[in-house]
Amino acid sequence: MADDKMLQEAIEAVANGQRERARDLLTRLLRANQSNPKYWLWMSSIVDTTKERVYCLQKVIGLEPNNRAAKLGLVLDGINPPDKGLQPIPIVPRNWEEAYKARSLESGPKKLIRRMAYLGAGVLVLGLILLGFLGPRMKTYGYFGGVQLTITPHFETVAATATLLPTNTPRVVTPTPTFIGPTPLWMFLEATYTPTPLYVNTPHPVTEAYRAGIRAFTSGNFEEMVVFMEQATRAEPQSADTYYYLGEAYLLLDDPEKALFAYEKAIETNPNFAPAYLGRAKAMTTLDPEFDIETDLTQSVALDPDLAAAHLELTAFYLSIGNYDQALEALEITEKLAPESPLVYAYRSQAYLHTGEYEMALEAAQQAYELDQTILSVYLTLGNLHLLSGNAEEASHFLEIYLRYIKNDANAWAAYGRALFENEDQYEEAMQAFDLALSLDENSFIALLYRGLSYLEAGEGQLAVNDLFIARNFDRESFVASLGLARALSLAERYNDAISQFNGSEQLATTDQQQAEVYYWRAKTFIATGDVRSAVEDYQALLELPVENVSEEWLEVAQEYIIQLTPTPTMTPSPIPATKTPTVATPTSTSTMTASPTVVTPSPTSTGTPAASEVTPSPTTTPRPSRTPQNKH
Repeated sequence: MADDKMLQEAIEAVANGQRERARDLLTRLLRANQSNPKYWLWMSSIVDTTKERVYCLQKVIGLEPNNRAAKLGLVLDGINPPDKGLQPIPIVPRNWEEAYKARSLESGPKKLIRRMAYLGAGVLVLGLILLGFLGPRMKTYGYFGGVQLTITPHFETVAATATLLPTNTPRVVTPTPTFIGPTPLWMFLEATYTPTPLYVNTPHPVTEAYRAGIRAFTSGNFEEMVVFMEQATRAEPQSADTYYYLGEAYLLLDDPEKALFAYEKAIETNPNFAPAYLGRAKAMTTLDPEFDIETDLTQSVALDPDLAAAHLELTAFYLSIGNYDQALEALEITEKLAPESPLVYAYRSQAYLHTGEYEMALEAAQQAYELDQTILSVYLTLGNLHLLSGNAEEASHFLEIYLRYIKNDANAWAAYGRALFENEDQYEEAMQAFDLALSLDENSFIALLYRGLSYLEAGEGQLAVNDLFIARNFDRESFVASLGLARALSLAERYNDAISQFNGSEQLATTDQQQAEVYYWRAKTFIATGDVRSAVEDYQALLELPVENVSEEWLEVAQEYIIQLTPTPTMTPSPIPATKTPTVATPTSTSTMTASPTVVTPSPTSTGTPAASEVTPSPTTTPRPSRTPQNKH
């Protein structure tokens, strides 16, 4: 059968080191049938990462639980524990094997790899899996103790049934496309590949080429589709749909110039053919992202109000120019035409995200994800939404998948770096993400802000100042950027500048939590300058904030500092005022006579009490007036 022949070609490509060709052939096979364990096993030998290899091997085990090669591969990848009952297949003797036996008697993984390689077609798969696991180490230390063994694999012949083209269709040799980039996203998800639906499928009895082109389209063989549609346009030059599908094939092959020419030929052939305007808009967007495609899209919708694809593309256009209200209006129409389309929910989630309706955005994004897990933009939206909700771990998961395929999105790299930063133990990885973001967009506010904060966490004061100064200038209303810059200046021992920046940050604080941050970090800076009085004032203001808005650690620091500065009060008795002994008249008679004593009252300054200027008041007994925190909500 054709699939058997394609598998044989893939196996030969693996053996010849043609990884890209092998990956393309296996991707086609898996797209047509994901339940064949052989396809997954061979794919595991040529994917780029351990995560992808493990995924493929687990798919094999799910389909064929006793597959020995897959089990051993998962053991070597550290996923499954070693199984003593899992033994290598007995070695098949070969003539060249005896000559090699004398070379070395190593044990361990290297010997296992060599033994597996002797087994032929079935066991070669396991050898390739092992090579993927141990390849870097083998390259570093040399193959098999410094002797490189070249093995010519023996493959079983797979019988193939030739598929003959109709006699009225010229036989054309179709080149095999080379897949470039990461393993297709659909392969790692439960969702199956869904081809673009056909707009029209007009009978074309004159030529078989059109029907063959449609079959190639539905199976994803776009090079073959081009060949057949070219033949169809020559046979039926007045058919607009043949030019349209030729344009679709070129667009899917990332050749927008040829696609544009084909779409314009379709419009020239039939000016009322709505999909051609849609196709021309898509081709122009690829050629010039700034081109105004609204005219073509509105024309397509006007010619065919039921063309859901045109409404979706119009929605995407409104999103791209930031017209979110109009995008939501367009989606109301689109949902009626295509209620099950995952793109409806994907676009709605983007619109709600930008209008601040985060709960509705998350609900729509999750619906899109459940309907189709191959829409990359949904991963970006989910990543941003989880980041906004404080779920940094989930955010980094979705953003990592998105960036595996879209590597030139500066905003996504910045968001991914922020998610790693907020995980608190991944600062180094976060810095790498910020560097990538800034290499794509040197004015990325988020990347500059959080790279500066990462430098701050790493104790690199001046580097933090450099980034945070630029970020603060980009957004002077950002409390985070302002406070971060103040802390960085303090870390760089530029204390006067830091205090001035803290004062500016205080004016931007809108919550008790932000006010607490100002008090805490500014007090630290005052302490570094020796300004104890100002530090105490800030710490006292911190203690007066509602306790639920201040971390327990900060409260303890403030209390301990104030206690350390507070001397233990001692009771010193005040001196008794000096008084004169009253003069009492001596009685002149025998009668008792009590005289009213004359008491001299001392003046206030003669009491013996020290002057106020000589007393150092204790903060606990006579506190200084403290700042009244502004409860800003």
